[in-house]
Amino acid sequence: MPGSAKLQRQTDDELIGRVRRGETRHFAELVQRYQDPVYGMTLRFIGSAVDAEDLAQEAFLRAYRGLEGFKGDSRFSTWLYRITWNLCADWLRRNRRPGRAAMTIDDAGGVPDGRVDVEEGYLAAEEKREVREALDRLDAKYRNVLILLYYQKLSYDQIADVLDVPLKTVETRLYRARKLLKETLQRAGVGGAG
Repeated sequence: MPGSAKLQRQTDDELIGRVRRGETRHFAELVQRYQDPVYGMTLRFIGSAVDAEDLAQEAFLRAYRGLEGFKGDSRFSTWLYRITWNLCADWLRRNRRPGRAAMTIDDAGGVPDGRVDVEEGYLAAEEKREVREALDRLDAKYRNVLILLYYQKLSYDQIADVLDVPLKTVETRLYRARKLLKETLQRAGVGGAG
């Protein structure tokens, strides 16, 4: 199809280059590209939709202000997640509360027409709640790697970059986190833990 090359999606590096050359409107494309993962990350770590939205906006603002300092040693997404992670960690330190609020994200997928078996839907929702509660009971260093891997879909290398720890540390924490989560879920009687 003629002209389809113009419709080709620009890479993050191309957009960053344009923003650095003064075409700042292209940063909006980066925001649009990453707003859902960044918001999801803040919501999963913070548990409050309002605070998560504020932190997500702050992450993009810091990324925009710091774009000149972005060296490209890692992918833009990894750098942005690192900024987001630091904001979440700072927020959690300032607002440490016993019994962190349960995460409020629920997957609605798997039922395209919206119909579900009521009993099956209840059991699935109950299991998700128990998994979220078990995840919340884990020590932060274990909970964090699980969230970044399973919810944010980051690679081991990206998790190491975001948390600023060696790759071997990520592997060790994931091994221990899975084991602890499985044990917690088995004690709670949640099926399929493992």
